[in-house]
Amino acid sequence: MIDKRNARKMLIQVDKTRRSLLQPCFARIGLAFGQGHARILESLLTEDHITQKELAERCQVDVTTMSRSLDKLQKSGFLQRQPDPSSRRSFLVCLTETGRQEAQIVRNLLSYMDEQTWKDFQPEEIEQFCGYLRRVLNNLEQASMPVGEEETETIKTD
Repeated sequence: MIDKRNARKMLIQVDKTRRSLLQPCFARIGLAFGQGHARILESLLTEDHITQKELAERCQVDVTTMSRSLDKLQKSGFLQRQPDPSSRRSFLVCLTETGRQEAQIVRNLLSYMDEQTWKDFQPEEIEQFCGYLRRVLNNLEQASMPVGEEETETIKTD
């Protein structure tokens, strides 16, 4: 029987294994893994010429982190920022031709990873698994963690 601790360890192991497989692939095309670069490029491949704020929301990262990532991707020649005609204070983020090519490679790598991950699963099993993950995510989004020393010391576990 798998207990909660083993379930946590399995989630960590899945993420670690996935990262170890993808990291060298992304490094070969000049992307830093773990900084959201792949997610940014793939999101822009779906729709570019969007504001940094919109992109941050789509990629689920804060605007400051997004700004640093965009700086790095712009220096690498993957994207550019253009003035937003509807706002003098914001820019639109768009892929360069090089960025579009690399984003397509990212999308292909992620699709291949999806195929490898789910190759022995039926569609209904994947849907059921996603349902479990939605419940886990919902629990975490509603959770509050003790931050004070007294609160931390009084945590009771099963």
